[in-house]
Amino acid sequence: MPSYRVALDVHGVPAGVEPPTVLPRAEELMARTHVVEDRSVEIVRGQPQLHLRFLVAASRDVREDDVAEEAVRLMARDLGAIAHLGRWTLRRGPGRHWRTVRSDRA
Repeated sequence: MPSYRVALDVHGVPAGVEPPTVLPRAEELMARTHVVEDRSVEIVRGQPQLHLRFLVAASRDVREDDVAEEAVRLMARDLGAIAHLGRWTLRRGPGRHWRTVRSDRA
């Protein structure tokens, strides 16, 4: 099964939402359809980013990339209810050299 990693900028949360709830919610949303291997929050150039690593069922490279992108778009759409989101970048791995497959705004 191919492994993917998404980095998603989080610009803030609306009033009444606790920031520590955003990462578990992102994982929960992704886990509806995919196995989540890892999750973290990192600060990149002063910007908080959520990082989720997840698996996609093996098929063909292009189709796998499409499935991974759709999962990211759905997760970001639903996560947008509790967080102000920015850009996301989807990378395919595994290993030390993850290659960027797609990037867009949430």
